[in-house]
Amino acid sequence: MSDVPPLPVLLVEDDPDLAANIQDYLERQGWRVDYAPNGALAMHQLISGKHCAGIFDLRLPGIGGLELCERVRAQISPALPVLMLTAADTLNDRLRGFRAGADDYLVKPFALAELLARLQALVRRSSRLTNNLGKTLRIADLKLCASTREVSRDHQPLMLTKMGFTILEKLMQHAPAIVPRADLEFHLWGDEPPGSDALRTHIATLRAAIDPPDLLPLLLTHRGVGYQLLSSRRSAP
Repeated sequence: MSDVPPLPVLLVEDDPDLAANIQDYLERQGWRVDYAPNGALAMHQLISGKHCAGIFDLRLPGIGGLELCERVRAQISPALPVLMLTAADTLNDRLRGFRAGADDYLVKPFALAELLARLQALVRRSSRLTNNLGKTLRIADLKLCASTREVSRDHQPLMLTKMGFTILEKLMQHAPAIVPRADLEFHLWGDEPPGSDALRTHIATLRAAIDPPDLLPLLLTHRGVGYQLLSSRRSAP
């Protein structure tokens, strides 16, 4: 039995055999699985707002997984945990997925037990994040409002991925302390981090957003240790 409540998850997969296997397995673990074979039907189902997470295949007919993720983030639920299923595992594929708003990737073929573990980690993390709503954090001219999920730097709004927002919030909560890499990975994925490049990819995307070339860099990398936000580089060790 799953260690999370049996909340409904939406599975969007155009391979009926794979979809049936996933649905049967998750329902045996106590989940309720709604199913959509394409992105258009998925959008219709997600409007209800009842789902605790989404499992999206990357290559869907019509509205593909990336476009579906972008539409969900912009139009329906900016905070819905999304696990992307893909047959491709290149850095560019992962970057595109994370920029579209995916929280995690699972490469086909995969073990159903791993899918369950990833899904549990995403839902647990999402539940923890809801407890931080209402807080406003500031580091130098960088501002993050948790209740509206708005981020600005030098009074200019910033567009962050969902994972980028989560990382930045964690770093700002602990600034100026260094947040160990392992702590960030556990915060994002629990006991099931997706791989050595995943956090590095998210950090690179976040740095590009909050540290433009014309402003003082705030995000520091301590190789082999972790990451840190400082209002001035002169304070760095």
